[in-house]
Amino acid sequence: MIKNNELLVQIEVIENNEKIIDLEKIYPLGKIKYIGIVQIELSHDGDKYFSVDVKDCFDNETARFIKIKSNTSQVIEIFMGLGYVAYKNHEFEKLFIRKSYWTGADGIYSFNLDRKEDYNQQDDKTLFVFGDTFMGFVNEQGNRIEPTAMVNNTLAYYKNGNIQFEAAKDVEGNFVSLFNPDERILQRGYDVKYLTIYHGDEPLKPYISELNFTKDIEIYFDVKGIHEIVKIEIENYHDEPEFGVSTTSRGASVIDVYSSIDGNKYEFIERLNLEKYSKEKQRNSYDIAFKARYIKFVLPVNENGNDSYKEDKIVGLKKVYFYQQKGQLYDVKATSNSSFFKKSKESWFWLQDGIIKDDKLFIYPCVIEEELNGIEGYEFKMVGVTNLIVDIKDKKIDYNSYQINQVPLYKIVDGKEYMFPIAIHQEDDYAYFYGYYNELKYFLRHLIVARIRISEIEDLNNLEFFDGENWVNDMESSKSILQHISCEMSVQKIVEGENKGKYLAVFQYDTNGPKVAYAIGESVCGPFSKPRVVYVAEEVKNYNVGTTYVYNAKSHLHLSSPKNILVSYNCNDMSMAKNKMDYSIYHPRFLNLLDTSND
Repeated sequence: MIKNNELLVQIEVIENNEKIIDLEKIYPLGKIKYIGIVQIELSHDGDKYFSVDVKDCFDNETARFIKIKSNTSQVIEIFMGLGYVAYKNHEFEKLFIRKSYWTGADGIYSFNLDRKEDYNQQDDKTLFVFGDTFMGFVNEQGNRIEPTAMVNNTLAYYKNGNIQFEAAKDVEGNFVSLFNPDERILQRGYDVKYLTIYHGDEPLKPYISELNFTKDIEIYFDVKGIHEIVKIEIENYHDEPEFGVSTTSRGASVIDVYSSIDGNKYEFIERLNLEKYSKEKQRNSYDIAFKARYIKFVLPVNENGNDSYKEDKIVGLKKVYFYQQKGQLYDVKATSNSSFFKKSKESWFWLQDGIIKDDKLFIYPCVIEEELNGIEGYEFKMVGVTNLIVDIKDKKIDYNSYQINQVPLYKIVDGKEYMFPIAIHQEDDYAYFYGYYNELKYFLRHLIVARIRISEIEDLNNLEFFDGENWVNDMESSKSILQHISCEMSVQKIVEGENKGKYLAVFQYDTNGPKVAYAIGESVCGPFSKPRVVYVAEEVKNYNVGTTYVYNAKSHLHLSSPKNILVSYNCNDMSMAKNKMDYSIYHPRFLNLLDTSND
């Protein structure tokens, strides 16, 4: 392959005649040699061109098509730039083209089950996890034969060219998802969990006790690790019902606060007197000082609840905020001994990135809820993120037993949707959680980053967010380090070549477009270069124009070598009927990105 600064193409042009050159691949462009005045436009796909103002160098801009016009006849020389060139990996892709049992999926992430992930581990045992998966059979014509099941997550084990897919079944033999939200996550209503879930603009119901309660109401908070609590803020009960009438009189009057290190022995800390909610008094604030992992609120039965008539003996709260010295604790689980009403809603997991630590997989699925008002193919919405902790036994995932924790990695505030982690990079003692904030008005995703020591991974109150200069406690302070990213992607360190020591981000340009792109970061938290398109997926034209789409490009570190990066992207169709009539649409595609560095 031609390398950086080597001659890529010679273009013979006639005075004032426009000429278009097809390089047949997308290349990074470097130096250019010409005389006189030239006008140049570039294109990745041959349809849309963009102007470039060049003097002697393209600054590693990428293109396949070059449209050029000169004021004099000459031979123009263009040299290879520094970056990556994409090649289809048909052999790896064939592993995922299946006509029976597992017949296609998206959402592919990979993990090394043998050792800590790094480059050049292609012979180790790999775990692949997938999102929505077709299970069934495909006939010779490529049609999915009914019945065809779609489950929300599956997995596969890969080693030495062999792959084994795995899906779960219930006791009756029905295909089911490997991982499912538990009842606590499915429940909606006046649930105590919402006291410490901070989704920002998204309206969440307050907590309310059982009607006509006759015992002390107890609310337990787990702050996931031992922390020095310096302040508590409480937003008393108020509601915004769709129908009916809300009343603030149901707010708490008295709360006794207790603390515990182990969750068994509790020590009384302080009695809090609360004012009812009003626009003038939205929060009750208390400076306080104690060390705890577990905190208990006791609402005494004789001092709470509206006693004006017995049937309305009920008490509630809207939000509770705990603070340590460096800021708010966001990773807080709340439970109670009393509840008014709950119901479950159809929800499921889409698996995302994770890390392996101490023979456990820590993975962070997003919680998806059906949205029947959406257009076909998009009848869902994201409502949160969870953490699954799954045991690894004999280098296999024990998906029959796992822990589920709802975690503070998703919120919507002031027209911005925040989401972590879409990619995780491990370096030294830290796990770097890459996420995005999505400008909902423009549907523009920005890359943001947080970090946590791997030893503290079970307590996300220790997660720190990069604000452009410092690592801080507040997600909303996160600074954009790259635009036009997708909702799944990858970031990894470059360890060889002319960009050694920098960082490679791989993503789908603007989420669902046909363009696979990369950017080069100066450090683990940027700044990153402008996105460089490296490949334009053909599937959007080769299948069903207008409904087929590709998405979520990312690299797979341990299946790559430092200058030959394995990248996957997903292909799908908005029409379920079309996906069922042609099984070849819905499965991962693979590329190799070759570094053009000379050394």
